[in-house]
Amino acid sequence: MGIADAAANRTAPVTAASEPRVKASRVVTTRLVDGSELTALVDNWQALADSAVTANVFYEPWMLLPALRHLSRSNAPMFLLVFGPPVRKGAEPLWGFFPVQLQPKCFGLPVKTLSLWQHEYCFLTTPLIHREHVPEVVGAFWRWFESNPLSARVLDSNHLSADGPFHHVWSDYTLGRTSVILVDYPRASLVPAADGAEAYVARLVTRKHHDEFRRLERRLSELGTISYSRIDDPAEVERFVTDFLEIELRGWKGIGDGGAFARREETAAFFREITTGGFARGRSMLLSLNLDGRRIALKHNLLAADGMFTFKIAFDEAFAKHSPGLLLELENIRRAHDTPGIKWLDSCATPRHPMANRIWGERRMIRRTLISDSSTRGDLFLSVFPLLRWSKHSFAENHIPAYLQKLTSI
Repeated sequence: MGIADAAANRTAPVTAASEPRVKASRVVTTRLVDGSELTALVDNWQALADSAVTANVFYEPWMLLPALRHLSRSNAPMFLLVFGPPVRKGAEPLWGFFPVQLQPKCFGLPVKTLSLWQHEYCFLTTPLIHREHVPEVVGAFWRWFESNPLSARVLDSNHLSADGPFHHVWSDYTLGRTSVILVDYPRASLVPAADGAEAYVARLVTRKHHDEFRRLERRLSELGTISYSRIDDPAEVERFVTDFLEIELRGWKGIGDGGAFARREETAAFFREITTGGFARGRSMLLSLNLDGRRIALKHNLLAADGMFTFKIAFDEAFAKHSPGLLLELENIRRAHDTPGIKWLDSCATPRHPMANRIWGERRMIRRTLISDSSTRGDLFLSVFPLLRWSKHSFAENHIPAYLQKLTSI
């Protein structure tokens, strides 16, 4: 029996009467499906993303479907959908969207684990949950997980938001479960200031550093005419993509273990598709720093709801001593302050990032946790997991990709 057939048998009504803050009259339904069934749900799925209690652009259709096509490889994710009670004409509204992936082992240890799906270009795993139905959806998820048909005993949250309204409810339902925190760090973020970008940056850095930023820009201008630009014409997007891929590949990401998109055909295709698709939907902000009309730094931002994720940046290392990447990041802060509707920015940066932590004044908490399904096996495993992990020293069978192992070891 294939996954689509199995998924049809996994539909089960869930009554939310016993959960905190949930109206007894509300009944929600969970359904586990594979990626082939998502295209029929795109409109409802995008509507859910637009109404989510916590925005996550990486789980929106225009970002996730290209990831399925180009990045999922052999172990494709599944999707737990949570539907509300039928409304007009019997249609069930989509209230929750959880991309999940089954792992046969947990850090090389023999316990089946279900993880919230995180590929190498996904920087947040917070599920999409309708802002008006968070307790119902989170409660339904945990009741489903406690008797999940995949026999997974541990949930790996991957990099989940650990603050805000989603986290407040999530914490209610994880309280008392056996768990182990693997990663817990503040990620650089930004809330535009009422007095503008220049005042914002001036409060974060010393006068000496502020003068240094101006000196870098002045020295660069001695080489030619510099300008900052944002792409508004769809005809320019393809050229932006080509320039980005070429410049990134020529730099440090193009050698060794670097993650330049152009190093692999599938990742280059993913970048091209999300850039063109995102721009067509008004969800990509594409910026560049130009010298005599030639792009020497490029910035790719992702727009979601009332905020923005700063996705990727590339710069020509021939101009490294002028810090074109830093100059473009400062321009990005100015653009964020000048763009109506943007209330927050997520840097998507790694912990202790030297540049983002320097010029971004706020933080959002990111936490990765292993959580038991409340079974004896799950509870016992996580109770002894720290000791097992310590005694194993190295994980030759570690299923976690290298780009996430570094964060896990912090």
